[in-house]
Amino acid sequence: LSYYSNEKAYIISVVMTPGCCGAEYIDRHKESQEALNMLGCNKLIPLNFEDTRLYLQIKEMISSLEYIIENETPQDVEITRVYTMNNTDRHQDHIAVYQASMVACRYIPQILGYETPSTCLSFLPQVFESVDEVHFNKKILALQKHKSQIHRRYIQPEYIIAQAKFRGQQVSHSMCEGFVVHKMVL
Repeated sequence: LSYYSNEKAYIISVVMTPGCCGAEYIDRHKESQEALNMLGCNKLIPLNFEDTRLYLQIKEMISSLEYIIENETPQDVEITRVYTMNNTDRHQDHIAVYQASMVACRYIPQILGYETPSTCLSFLPQVFESVDEVHFNKKILALQKHKSQIHRRYIQPEYIIAQAKFRGQQVSHSMCEGFVVHKMVL
């Protein structure tokens, strides 16, 4: 994300739920806003779908995403790539977001699925993006803004570094992020 903001890409992030089930009494939308600001996100759109029940709200999520694509993107911006959840994710909300994204983003030429802690056992990336130290350090600092999650092992800097080094090793680079291809029109 940080890399693309430097390349003058217009970046919109949509957060589907307030994340209350994972951290009561903490404003997780605020955490996301602070983290995404650090990474150069142009616009955050926080939605308020009910945590752990997104599978019951797929139709509404599709409508929300289609509305955002049509009405929340500047007229001079062409959406060419979407990053979304992965279809092998174990988290029920992540699977629902993936399903809604695939329908709502059907006219966007590139859709990539990113790695989450709940995909670790089944994630097989097909596309890798090299990450330099400057942008990677921004990512680590941004993740630390998620104070409600800081106790989790997967958000610790050493975990994030090990993961990036492993993905880099897979393709003979120092550090990378991996993605699965849901759709790739070049």
